[in-house]
Amino acid sequence: MNKESKKPAFILSAAVCFMFFLYAPLELYFMNKDEFWYDIGVLLPVMVCVFLIFTGVCWLGFTLLGRWNRRVERAALLFLFILFLCSYVQGNYFINYLPVFDGRAIDWSQYAGVGRTQSVILWCVVTGAVVFLYKKVQMERVYQVIRTVSICMILLFLVTLSTVCLTNHGLESKTNICVTTEHEMELSTDQNFIILLMDALDGGAFSDMVVGNEERESIFDDFTYYDNTVSAYPHTTYNVPFILSGMWFENQTGRDAYFRKVLTESPLFETLENRGYALGLYEVDAGVDETTGARFENVGEYTKKVSSYTAFARWQIMLTGLKYAPFDLKRFSFVNPNAFDDLRVLEGEREAFRDNNNRDFYDLLTQETIQYRDDKSFKFIHLWGAHPPYEYDKDLNYLPEGGTLTQSVEACLTLSDLYLQKLKDGDVYDNSVIIILADHGNGEYYEEDNLNQHPVLLIKGVNERHGFQVDHRPVSFTALQAACSHLLDGGDGQTAFDGQTLTENRRFLWYDIKDDTHIVEYEQTGRAGDMNTTVPTGREFNAR
Repeated sequence: MNKESKKPAFILSAAVCFMFFLYAPLELYFMNKDEFWYDIGVLLPVMVCVFLIFTGVCWLGFTLLGRWNRRVERAALLFLFILFLCSYVQGNYFINYLPVFDGRAIDWSQYAGVGRTQSVILWCVVTGAVVFLYKKVQMERVYQVIRTVSICMILLFLVTLSTVCLTNHGLESKTNICVTTEHEMELSTDQNFIILLMDALDGGAFSDMVVGNEERESIFDDFTYYDNTVSAYPHTTYNVPFILSGMWFENQTGRDAYFRKVLTESPLFETLENRGYALGLYEVDAGVDETTGARFENVGEYTKKVSSYTAFARWQIMLTGLKYAPFDLKRFSFVNPNAFDDLRVLEGEREAFRDNNNRDFYDLLTQETIQYRDDKSFKFIHLWGAHPPYEYDKDLNYLPEGGTLTQSVEACLTLSDLYLQKLKDGDVYDNSVIIILADHGNGEYYEEDNLNQHPVLLIKGVNERHGFQVDHRPVSFTALQAACSHLLDGGDGQTAFDGQTLTENRRFLWYDIKDDTHIVEYEQTGRAGDMNTTVPTGREFNAR
């Protein structure tokens, strides 16, 4: 490598590696830090190491190329400069068309019109401009441009990161409070209140598969299935707190303040505690902290660690690729949204309760037995259910190529059957109130657009015995709190909503999963899941 090319090659290599391995993952973390279990103290050392390794590799590569062939070295330098410019523009300005990465299979052809066109035009224009510069001016001037642009971009990255970090309190250490699997199979010989939540198990899909099928209906003997239930929201984030409290989120406060209010002021929790129930909250999205976690027996303070730093770094690099790679390479950077949760381990023998937990729950049911306790027990267990990605067949065998919604619904039936049978074998079925429900529906079941507002809801009271029953009354999550009180007082599933005014007109608050600062109020005036009868009221709730 000659003296003229050495300096720009080293500076450009540092700038490119800084953008990919420091700026991109740190900015993503600062902007979405509530979505990740780890904090900056875990992320920064790993990515600094990755940055140093790749920068060193680039420097070594340019050194070897310079000694071998100066023309090839010069071509590599120009290509890296083009890659740098195009990736920066791609990752910061051409991202509005990207789909939601919630784990479901993505049909990239739907985004090809805008995405591919933007990528092709960008790369052609930048390549043409760099080649024109190379042809028209001396190479020393090209080196000067590369040095200047690289230094300016590094300064820009530093300023942007500092601003985003300060704005989002990015340097704050996260709490070591963690939801664990402790006591999950401990149930009372006195009385239990169990809510088993199957995420995204749609009422329509469940009805098609179960209602009229005697074998599958028999799984839910003693239960009443409310097949016309409307949820409160389209996604998990606010449905779970609403199920537990009946308190609406209307952007009147921030998300954390809302979670805290629910966990400290929920009428359901207060009633359960007053009646001597020990509370188990097996839910990772409820915003439990040092203050609110004390009332739950499976929540404690534990040191969290990364099980594999290599895998952690790989997932971070792939997240960067989703934003910065050209359109046709983004599909190879797909990241399972549960990847980072799978890498979280706790010191000691405790196990963290995980989001993507269908197989975890299956293993628990097939390997563990019911353990008994004298005090009453409340369990809220949130399973992955029928939420994408669809990774298991009906027997909970892993499908590396992905499964279908139908297979995931069948897996939910398998898990329900196993759990109910486990309760029966342990002689704690009859003395248990059991609610099996979804937090929301699954729009993928419907041919037309759907707002995810049709969840499954099945209820059994203490000592309730009868065949599987279907109730067509219009039910809403707004009636759940009163239904829980009825069940705690000895009522059964068939009469859970008796005494309440049930009308077709049911409130539903919609928001885009990408932006919960804008909430639109709807009213379901007909059957749950029917978009033709889902009417906007004109009211909106926007964050201040």
